[in-house]
Formats: sequence, C-alpha cells, structure tokens
Amino acid sequence: MKRDGLHLEVDACVFEGRIRRTVRLHEDGVRRTQEIVYEHQSPSVPPGKTSGEETLDGAVLGFLFHAMQRGRPLFVHGALSRTALSNIEAFQGAWRCWRPDRYRQIDVTPERIADCSATKPDKKAIAAYSGGVDSTYTALRHKDYLPLISRHNVTSVLMVHGFDVALDRSDHFARLIERTQALRDHLGLDLRVVRTNSKELHAQDWQDSHAAQLAACLHLFSDEFAFGLIGSTKAYDSLVLPYGSSPVTDHLLSGDGFSIVHDGGEASRTEKVAVIARYPIAVRALKMCWEGPEPFRNCGVCEKCVRTWLNFAAVGVTNPSCFENWIDARQIHSIPVRNEPQAAELRSIVAYARRHDRRGDWLEALKARITVIRPEPKPLTLLRAVLRGLRINAVMALGAIGVKKPLKRLRDAYRR
Repeated sequence: MKRDGLHLEVDACVFEGRIRRTVRLHEDGVRRTQEIVYEHQSPSVPPGKTSGEETLDGAVLGFLFHAMQRGRPLFVHGALSRTALSNIEAFQGAWRCWRPDRYRQIDVTPERIADCSATKPDKKAIAAYSGGVDSTYTALRHKDYLPLISRHNVTSVLMVHGFDVALDRSDHFARLIERTQALRDHLGLDLRVVRTNSKELHAQDWQDSHAAQLAACLHLFSDEFAFGLIGSTKAYDSLVLPYGSSPVTDHLLSGDGFSIVHDGGEASRTEKVAVIARYPIAVRALKMCWEGPEPFRNCGVCEKCVRTWLNFAAVGVTNPSCFENWIDARQIHSIPVRNEPQAAELRSIVAYARRHDRRGDWLEALKARITVIRPEPKPLTLLRAVLRGLRINAVMALGAIGVKKPLKRLRDAYRR
C-alpha cells in the first residue's frame, strides 16, 4: 500500500472511569498531528475494557470533511465496515457536486474491510439530543406520539459536551443536563454523554460537517444500538441544500449494523412545536438558543429565540415557559433575516397561522417584517458567499492557533 497522504489511527484507554478514544490524523511530510478526543461511559462495556466500534466507521466521519478539503487520499489504520466504505464514497460524491470549490473526492483505504454480521435482537435506538425543537420532537414522537408500530425503540439520548456548550464550561453543561432531566425522566430515557473537542478543533466547517461530527459520536455506541437518530432541521418540502444535515446524505453516515436515521422531516418547525406544546414538561425543558452568553437557557432576544416564540404563537401559545422574558412586537420588527432559508421560515409561520385562523399583534408585526424582505441582488449574494468563505478560513485559523476561545469568552462577557 502506497503511503502518501493522510493517515488515521485510533487509540483507546480507560481514563478516570471513562472510555477515551483518540483519533489521530497526520499527513505525510508534515510533523503536526491533529487529534479528536472522545470521552464517554458505556454500561455495556465492563470496567477496565475499552470496547467501542469493531470498525473505525465513526472515527473516519469525524475527520472526513477535513480530509476532503485537503484533497489527499486517506489511509485508515484499522477496519472499515463494507457498508460504511460504500456510503462514504456516495457521501463524498454529494458534497463534491454541491461544493466543488471546497471539497474533492478522495480515496479512503482501510487496512481491511469488515463484514459485521452481529445482530441486535431488540434493535434499540439512541437519539441525538440537544434540548432543541428538532431533537425534542424526535424524542416525543418515538416515546409517546407515534403509533407503536411506527416507533424506533429509543431507549437513550446522547448529549455532546463540546458542541453547543464549550468544553471549558462544564458548569453550563451541567445546568443544561439539569434543565432537561425532568423530560428525560418522564419519557424514561437513559442519558449518554460524550465529551469531545471535535468542533473546537476547528479543522472543518461546522455548517457543512455537523451531522458527520454528530454521527461520529453516535457511532461510539454502535456495539449496543442498531440505530442513531438525528432530528431533521427542515421539512421535506423546504429543504436547504447544501447543508450539513439532510435526508439526502444523513443515511450515508451509516455502517454495518448501525444505521443513522434522519428523523422528523415530515413536519415543519411550527408543526413540531405544535406537538411539543401538548407537553408542558417538554416546553419547560426546551433550549434552542445558541447565541446567548449562557447556553443552558434561552436569551429571548436572538433571532432563533424570537423565531421559536413565533412558532409557539402560531400554535396558540404566547407565553411558553421555556422563555424567562416576554417577546414584544419591537423584537419582531427588528428580527434579523440573514438568508433566504430564514425568510422562508418566517413566511411558513405566517402561512401556518393563516391556516389555523390565528390573530394577534405579533402576527401583524411579523407580516410587516416579511413585507420589507427583498431578494438580494446576485452580486451581493456572491459577495456574501466570498466573505463567508473568508470568515470560515479565519475562524479555522484562529482555532488552530488557540485564539478563538479567548475571543469568544470576551464576547460573552461583553454581552452580559
């Protein structure tokens, strides 16, 4: 085997009672090695052992976008399942078509190919869970809402420390776990936690790679579960492509014996909120804000908070308990609309309210906001795309030299 490209290796050990898996990526002729570290506990693994995947399917997903961006062949020092190897080829093809300026299709060559034939009779499922609308809807529908015959056997949810909550804010992550505990207990869901630097490594664009990075965490439990569920972001009739998570590509993050399921695409965000609103315990636990300085609560002023409040208003709930403050018409008039998907989301809220004969000052304010949204001139759209590319490269560079985190902390302190 010719050794000219990127090399991926995995080490595992038990560290302070947790399984620590380190995925190392190095490049021929380059001294620097990049490492993604995953720490988790698994009740299915006896103390002192470090089982996880029989294959390195998930480990490859954790670095795949970086490898495609480097455009170098990837040599996997270990096994890949036959299903994963085929899916990775198709997955790359989609992203090469969508973003040929950013990603190239690369050869992924494992030391061996494994046919994993072990069956899991109970076909248990683990669902990714952040506390947001999409993951809450997925948990509710498979534990209570869907007919029994249509449900996945979801017994556990996965929360990832290092995605929405920074690794150095363990106190905030503990508060988020506490916020969502009542709902998890009510649904009888076991909690699994993965702690990882995958996102904070800034080795790849988060908007493109977040489902792959999440799937890498779900694969850590592939020895116990048959399915890993990822809640949909958009409904089937309003897909945004390219995007990191979609029904087009999420299933291609699967391997032998462990299938990634893109879940809930039949419902719009407002329709999901209509289901959640039936469960007061779920409304209280809801946490969708990512821009506020305290990621265990909803700031009530950012675009996503205001938009979620509008989702609730459209289903007849104007004081949802997930918010600690009232949202008024001035915030609706000034809600930022950064792109067409956000504009489409606001229009869908108005359409839902009309179909269900909702009225209120909030709806008139939203209609007024929508009327002043105009399509961007094509040159401005192209300029924004260029600027976004420059911003992504700058963020990745700041992360690589260790400057991004201190700057983020300063920003959060200023917002307080």
